[in-house]
Amino acid sequence: MKILHTADWHIGQFKGPVEDGVNLRSLDTVRCLEFMVETAREVRPDLVCVSGDIFHQEQIGPVRYSDEMVTATRIIEDLAECAKFVIVMRGTPNHDGAGQFRVLTKILEKNKKVAVVTTPQVMSTPIADVACIPGFDKQEFRARFPGLSSEEENTTWTQYISSMVLGLRAQCSPDREKPSILMAHYTVPGCNMESGQTSFFSNFEPVIPREALQTADYSAVLLGHIHRPQIIDGLDDVFYSGAINAMNFNDEGQSRGFWIHEFDRGSLKTGHRYETPYRKFQTITWSQEDVESYLLNGKEFLFAEGYPFMVADKIVRIKYNCTMEQKKALNIPILQSDLYEMGAFYVADIEAESMVDVANRGLLSEESDPLMNLKKWLSEKCIKDADKVTELAEPIIAAAMKSEATSENHGVLRPVSISVKNYRNYKEESFDFSDVSFCSINGVNGAGKSSLFMDAIADCLYEETREGDNKAWIRGTEDARSGSIEFVFDIGENRFRVVRTRTKSGRATLNISQKDGEEWLNLSAERIRDTQDEIEKILGMDSMTFRSCALIMQDQYGLFLQAKKEDRMTILGNLLGLSIYGLMEQEAKKLLSDTRRSLMAKKEAVKVKTEFIEEKGDPDSELAELEKKAGELAQIRKMTDQDIEVCKAQIANYKEALAKSDELLRATDAAKKELLSIQSEKETAEKEMETYDTFLCNAEMIMAKAEECEAAEETIKRLAPDVTEYEACKRTLEEKESQIQRYENIINTTRIQNKSIEDQLAAIGTEDEDLIFEKLYELDAKRLELTEMRRKKDKCAEFSAKSAKAHSEAIQKISEYSTQLRVAESRLEECKKQRDFIADSGCPDIEHATCRFLESAKEDAGRIDALEDEVAGLKGSIQGVRESDEEYTKFWNEEIAAVGYSAERENELVAEIESLSAYQKKKSELEEKKALRARLEGEKASNDKTIGSCVENVSTVRLESERLTEKVLKLTDTVEKYQEARRLSQDLRTFADQKTNIPVYAERKKHVEEKLRVLKEQEEKKNAEWVRLTAEYIRFRDQLAGMPSGKEEHLSELERKKADLEEKASSMQVRKGVLLQRIEDTKKIREEIGKLKSGISCDAEDAARYEVLKQAFSQDGVPHQIVRNIIPHITDTANNILGQMTGGTMGVEFVMERTVKGKDGDKATLDVLIDEYGKTTLPYASKSGGEKVKASLAVILALSEIKATAAGIQLGMLFIDEPPFLDDDGAQAYVDSLETIRSRYPDVKIMAITHDDAMKARFSQSITVIKTDEGSKVIC
Repeated sequence: MKILHTADWHIGQFKGPVEDGVNLRSLDTVRCLEFMVETAREVRPDLVCVSGDIFHQEQIGPVRYSDEMVTATRIIEDLAECAKFVIVMRGTPNHDGAGQFRVLTKILEKNKKVAVVTTPQVMSTPIADVACIPGFDKQEFRARFPGLSSEEENTTWTQYISSMVLGLRAQCSPDREKPSILMAHYTVPGCNMESGQTSFFSNFEPVIPREALQTADYSAVLLGHIHRPQIIDGLDDVFYSGAINAMNFNDEGQSRGFWIHEFDRGSLKTGHRYETPYRKFQTITWSQEDVESYLLNGKEFLFAEGYPFMVADKIVRIKYNCTMEQKKALNIPILQSDLYEMGAFYVADIEAESMVDVANRGLLSEESDPLMNLKKWLSEKCIKDADKVTELAEPIIAAAMKSEATSENHGVLRPVSISVKNYRNYKEESFDFSDVSFCSINGVNGAGKSSLFMDAIADCLYEETREGDNKAWIRGTEDARSGSIEFVFDIGENRFRVVRTRTKSGRATLNISQKDGEEWLNLSAERIRDTQDEIEKILGMDSMTFRSCALIMQDQYGLFLQAKKEDRMTILGNLLGLSIYGLMEQEAKKLLSDTRRSLMAKKEAVKVKTEFIEEKGDPDSELAELEKKAGELAQIRKMTDQDIEVCKAQIANYKEALAKSDELLRATDAAKKELLSIQSEKETAEKEMETYDTFLCNAEMIMAKAEECEAAEETIKRLAPDVTEYEACKRTLEEKESQIQRYENIINTTRIQNKSIEDQLAAIGTEDEDLIFEKLYELDAKRLELTEMRRKKDKCAEFSAKSAKAHSEAIQKISEYSTQLRVAESRLEECKKQRDFIADSGCPDIEHATCRFLESAKEDAGRIDALEDEVAGLKGSIQGVRESDEEYTKFWNEEIAAVGYSAERENELVAEIESLSAYQKKKSELEEKKALRARLEGEKASNDKTIGSCVENVSTVRLESERLTEKVLKLTDTVEKYQEARRLSQDLRTFADQKTNIPVYAERKKHVEEKLRVLKEQEEKKNAEWVRLTAEYIRFRDQLAGMPSGKEEHLSELERKKADLEEKASSMQVRKGVLLQRIEDTKKIREEIGKLKSGISCDAEDAARYEVLKQAFSQDGVPHQIVRNIIPHITDTANNILGQMTGGTMGVEFVMERTVKGKDGDKATLDVLIDEYGKTTLPYASKSGGEKVKASLAVILALSEIKATAAGIQLGMLFIDEPPFLDDDGAQAYVDSLETIRSRYPDVKIMAITHDDAMKARFSQSITVIKTDEGSKVIC
């Protein structure tokens, strides 16, 4: 048994040559398919398995759709003629569209040898059981597993596919003689991909795990989806057939074809792979030497290198390395023409991989250190003292690097998510960019594609709305009072979140925060303006730069090229991260200004100080005269000091004696005070002794009273239990009396209720129950009879309606026949008149008359017989209809009479039922009375039980009350004794307390007696001391009276004289200090003047150097050189893209040689010129709309590529709206350019809005935006 295994036909069009409106690369695919059919005719396989991706694009135009469907149907039917059975399985939805496969199924449904499979199932055939798992459909899986994260989705989908593999295997026949085949359109880990890498991980797309295939143990696994043909390593029975034809340069060097497997008794024995006549790809790489050889020799170089054999019938691209001069000299269109002459089938691309400027290998770069760039610039400009200029620049550069205005973040800027609420078309929506790589955004016009993926990001970061009104982005519904936008993005390893809200009244909030573990750190400022500055600082670019190369809106393709010439330089500087040079230029200007001010200040200082020295005179001679006078004054001051010393000694002796006298007086007073204190303390002790004696005299009486108190307390303790029992019995007795009163109240209340119930029972009357039920039975019978009578009435009405309908139809027929009869009779009458006219005409030969009026009369006369028959027939018909109508009327009348309906009887029944209906109300009243009586009797019985229970309880409680009363009376005497003992205890408590103080007072008396003895001894000693001191004081006062006094006034005169002399000396000293200071000042000022003159020389040199730095850091300096050096790369990249769009007929040229004058001085400009083959070179603004779009698009993509590799923050995103005015080639080149950027920078997330079906198919991912009643929604 043989099975032909094929997949990945990709019937459709690819970029390539077109001849007579036919895409020749599509014919390559058809040729490979026809080769497979011819092979099948020779081999005659039993089964053909087509494992998905029949078509290349899901959505295409109607002409291509028809051609591709015809091709697919023809090939499948040809295979069915060669094999017993063909299974065609759907692949991935972006290739095999649902609509395409519905049409394919419909076309092939009559062919019993073909099965088209679009859902997982087992196809049981006599040849084999084939388990089919079509390509992965995200929408179907998300409907099954909603609400999962990206990681959870991939894991869950893979597990689901694994269970599907095993489940379908279980549905296959257990007979091992019959092969069980698995067809699937998925990746298996370990397979080799198109570009040669090996897929081992399943976290990027759902896969079929190897373990699932090993466990399922299929006879063979026939796969599609991977274009490289292969047998999976370690799984000998798992095959990828590979694509039928090569599609792009990823397929270069790989063969293409299909498999034919042979089975024997259910087991795979051998497999043979057939190679199709696929179109080959050829990449040629040129070095600088190769480019130079081609420029010198042209086609001779190509012949010499064997290009006719190398490129014959192949799709060719050339990647070359060259110098700037070689790039300018190389004519791409001529090279393309030469390659076509060598036999190339199609020249896909001629692209410069790198360019080298040989003349200047030390190019300045935005990636270099600013200090290094400055050194290179100074060297190129041959600036003197370059080292000293560099030394001045180092702190400027360091400050700029640390400045708050410079972004501290480094790495790739990648979007993470966007969330909006009440934003434009959206009520609430979120989108996660984690899985996005190369994605198209689809949807009808106005669905909100640009709103979410363009405007929302720009408005969140910058809020520069396209309408110019910041409130315009809030959703225009009544319930939307405010809106919010949240954009989360990564820069390198850091994650940031910007949240912007705004109300319709205009109030706004703005927040920027950074992820720190599980927390968000707030980076916002107090004011929104400052927070916006912080956001731009973190991003490292303003809105213009961001919208020029990262977020390209449809109406802003020319944003860069339409900007002013000088603004283009600013944008390029921001793209290359050159804003730091602006900061350094400002700092250099500031330092230059400070240096110049310092220079002027120093010159002015030299002038002032010179004038100051001239004003000071000759301080040296004045100092010599002053020192002579100061010597004479010093002698006088010395003599005065000696007189003062003698006078002070006399005064000191008198004061010493006087102090001794005062000291004796103080000692005498102190002794007197101590004596009085001892005497006072003695009197206090004597009083205490008297108190103790009095208390101890009453000790026996206190002891007796204390014993009486103790006896009373003993009685209290002995009688306390009886008193406690007495009080408890008294409380219980009061409770019993209260219970008796409650029970009596209940008895009285319940008896009153019973009296009321008896009155109600007496008021309830009785009715004749039998009569009521008899009438109700009669009522039911009458109602049944009325129902039957009305049924007969309806039957009669039905018969009457049928009778009336038949009668109406008869009337209508009679009317129609009568009309026809009148017309026929009228015509008959006219014909008879014509006959009479002929008879009266007098014509001799009526039969052969030739006059026209007689011919007409003869014709009318000939119709008379027919008209008479027609009249008779119509009369008969009218009569027949009337007779039939009478019969039908009679029949229906009889039917109505047979029914037996009587209107009189119906009225009688209605009246009788109305009369009997009153008994229904009586029955309800009777039942209510019965229920009321039963309830009242139940309540009365319950009340009687309550009364009996309460009476019994009253008796019981009265007996307990009497017993307690008797007990209380017995304990009354005991309580009285207890109360008396308690009163006596309270009266004698004082004596009991005094009893404990008797020993204390006795002991204190002993201490006081000892104290009195000691005080008497102290009094005698202190009195003797006081007498001695008093005598000594009197003796010393007598000696003091004989000493001299009154020297203080003389001393005051001497001190005043001394003060005057010291004042004169101080004045001289101050004068001397002033003169010394003048001398010192003059000396210092002369030194300062010398230093200032030296500083003036240094400042002049620094000012010149700062002027150099200002020029170096300005737009005309280092940034200008960096931009100049990057312009060739931008030009080359843009021209490569533009050449692809226009077939090499258009190019762009950047010119930087002009400047414009502004208020800040001359500014460098960047002019943009457009070259077009056969036309004059014109500025961008002078070109047409389509040409502008192509040029703008090429430049935008070139800028995006530059920013993706720039220093500092690189862009990891390129979101672009569909460009207008592009023809088919331009649109294809546009997508090719995006694919090139994607291939060069795989980490860049590319999303493009498009309505072109052919363009959508070029993207590996797609999302759709739809309109709903709840606002726009994104469907992945």
